Amino acid sequence: MSTPPPAPVLPGKGLGLIPLGASLHHVLSVVTEHSSLFTSISTVYDPGDACVTVPILIILDNNGIRLRFDGPDQRLRLIEILDFAKCRPTYQSGELTSARQANPSFKNIYKLFGPTTAGEYMSGESLYILNYPGVSFTFAVDNWRDDVDFASQLASGSATSMAIFSGNSWAEVRDDLFTRSVTAPRFPANTAAAARSSSANDEIELVTIRGEGTVIELTRRYNPPLIITLNSTTPQDLITELGPPASIYRKSDHRLNIHRALGGSSGDESDPDDRASEDDDDAADPTAAEHGECFFNYFQHGFDILVSSQRSARRPVVTKMIIHGNVPGSYEFQRYRRCRWVVDLPEKSPTVGSTTGAAALRIDSEENFTSVREKLKERFGEAGKPMPYSRGNDSPSSSVEFLGGWEDGEGGAREKTEGVTFGNTELYGFPGMVFEVLKNGTVTCLAAF
Repeated sequence: MSTPPPAPVLPGKGLGLIPLGASLHHVLSVVTEHSSLFTSISTVYDPGDACVTVPILIILDNNGIRLRFDGPDQRLRLIEILDFAKCRPTYQSGELTSARQANPSFKNIYKLFGPTTAGEYMSGESLYILNYPGVSFTFAVDNWRDDVDFASQLASGSATSMAIFSGNSWAEVRDDLFTRSVTAPRFPANTAAAARSSSANDEIELVTIRGEGTVIELTRRYNPPLIITLNSTTPQDLITELGPPASIYRKSDHRLNIHRALGGSSGDESDPDDRASEDDDDAADPTAAEHGECFFNYFQHGFDILVSSQRSARRPVVTKMIIHGNVPGSYEFQRYRRCRWVVDLPEKSPTVGSTTGAAALRIDSEENFTSVREKLKERFGEAGKPMPYSRGNDSPSSSVEFLGGWEDGEGGAREKTEGVTFGNTELYGFPGMVFEVLKNGTVTCLAAF
């Protein structure tokens, strides 16, 4: 077996190319880009209705590394080295392992990291956890004695695994590791200084649909919220606040014309699966929508924004936003970063001639659609029958138009069908919103228009 390349240990920050706090989308893009280094990648997730609430595991089998991400925000919380024969961790230019000893010895750990306070013995598992800020080592110890100092008992031992996390010790973080706030950026370049110099470098933490569904608030990490008003916000506004999109997707439909030819109406004249309509060269050009409609694709934020000139005689405006969930096992997994959302609509007063109004509505991206549908029913009444939607078969889209044709690009697509667990989805329409729902009840996309 060839010697693995060195992997610098950064306590509390990361391991080599993999930073703590980074999004699942970014980490998978990194390991895929370095395919010669990471030759085997496995994704482990809950296929049930908890797939966006419980941790997601990425196992780098041939590197002896396991990565754990929280489910709701898909941020990297824990890096584990489980097989030191497949990984070569270093610290401040020093090797933790050697040719003679695959696992790092206590003496070598002590030499590189220095002295530390007593750790924790887990009697039920016969394991001792040696802690340093941001990193811990696990030792197998059968007969632990509390009356003997830990250094003496570990002196001849070797660590069986190590963990890298954000916090002072494993005992401090283990209970809320996947729920505590994250200070590291989702993408290494998205620092506080970069975000304050230009809002285009900031991260979108949450998308909130407000008002009557026409006001969309983008909560940013360092800058004030960005308010997008449908049929009012311009592409120039988007470029100024979010920067140029990663790509532009032009709408150009022909296959649905048959319905109009027979006197019917499909509701939307464009087809998202027409790949010939894509044009990445205009990604930084805010005038790209002046002669039709196009999507601004923000893969790094997890959403698409439709810009249209058809509803305004004076200028193109934003008419739709599609928010992506990056759900493992779904057809569009790893095409976008996961974007969390909330629908927050106020109580609605009774209309003239009616004695009842509409209750306030609040739903979020982690709720199962069974619960979401009941809340929507109370607000809007029963929805019609869902529309089956097949991304893999390249079928024409509905009038709400979820994007269906993809090309590899910055932050963009992977193989279309590999790893797809949930298959076809269903579209549920409510006033101003359409939900794309997986078979397990998880919302994988939300369109607001």
